[in-house]
Amino acid sequence: GRTVSSLYLLRDLDNTEGAFFAFSDISVRADGRYRLRMCLFEMLDSGVQFRQSVLSDIFTVYSAKKFPGMHLSCPLACHFAEQGLKIRIRKESR
Repeated sequence: GRTVSSLYLLRDLDNTEGAFFAFSDISVRADGRYRLRMCLFEMLDSGVQFRQSVLSDIFTVYSAKKFPGMHLSCPLACHFAEQGLKIRIRKESR
């Protein structure tokens, strides 16, 4: 999937406007436990400057045999989709 995202101005669940980066199609092929590092860069006339990085919480990737099934989309993802963000929303568990 894409490893770069544009900034989206959206409202969170408290209706507070914020700047969000959406990565809706990232995939991992090998099972295991992972963390994502996200880096923020500012684009300037003179080039690009690193601003900040953050690590995600640990998440688990399952093999096909051990996969527990898809969960419902979280309320924040549903709220973003209602505001026009192009992301797939799951309304039923499988």
